[in-house]
Amino acid sequence: MIDFNCSSPMNHIDASLHLFERVAYILVFAVAFSFNITALYMFCHIKCWTDTHIYMINLLAADFLATLFLPFRILEAFCPIKPDVLCSFLLCTQYSNMYCSIFIITAISIHRFISVRFPFLTKALAPKSRIIATTECIIIWVIVAVICACNYKDLLPEHLEHCYDRKLTKKLKLTFFLLLEILGYLIPVVVVIFCSTQTIYILVRSLRHVGGRDRVERKKITAVIAANMFTFIVCFTPVHIGLLLQYLSDESGKNFVHVFLDVSEWIATTNCGLDSIGYYFLLKRVQKREQNY
Repeated sequence: MIDFNCSSPMNHIDASLHLFERVAYILVFAVAFSFNITALYMFCHIKCWTDTHIYMINLLAADFLATLFLPFRILEAFCPIKPDVLCSFLLCTQYSNMYCSIFIITAISIHRFISVRFPFLTKALAPKSRIIATTECIIIWVIVAVICACNYKDLLPEHLEHCYDRKLTKKLKLTFFLLLEILGYLIPVVVVIFCSTQTIYILVRSLRHVGGRDRVERKKITAVIAANMFTFIVCFTPVHIGLLLQYLSDESGKNFVHVFLDVSEWIATTNCGLDSIGYYFLLKRVQKREQNY
């Protein structure tokens, strides 16, 4: 049973933040849900699955699960939920899906780089590519689940100020904090930037040797990779800066940290919609190709 606290007094900052969350999360939910459902339908009609499709369906699963729980965040913006076990579950689900997305996007970046940089190796591993992709995705889900299970005490109701906000006085364990910041963000963002820039460099350099339709296609791929890298940095950098501020701040910086982290969490959530839009159009291109053959 959900216990609400709708009558709790709010200062001007909280009132403005709740208004922002009502509009912003409803918008993200509407876009992400519609595109994720459409992409899921299109996945069901793919005739020949590749390793890329396996990565994408796992990314879709992480984004779709995050989208399904967004109504609770919207409900919280209209009428605060008192911290309880449900809130602990919602927080765990929110961060689990976010880090699954981060790791899968990182795996896609590595896969893309290897395909362009080592084409002969890619061809040699082609018969096992789907097994490799499936194994990687299973490992990612298991790692995230184990990390969440081992550190669930940091998300218990007594550590929460509100349903989606931790108390500044209740700091994350240092090991859990370092896992989120280093394993969950710093290593992936370095890998994504390196693999993406190297892939773009190789593709741009190859443009002088090709022409016609192949040249146009490579330019489009380059633009997509650059956009994916930019989206990754913009979506996931603020929330990890917010986690750092939350870990280092005291009560004097409570309002700033509260607003910064809430807004940065919304920015991270927009990745669910941006991903879904991306693979919606990618799947449309795949469908057109299949119709042409």
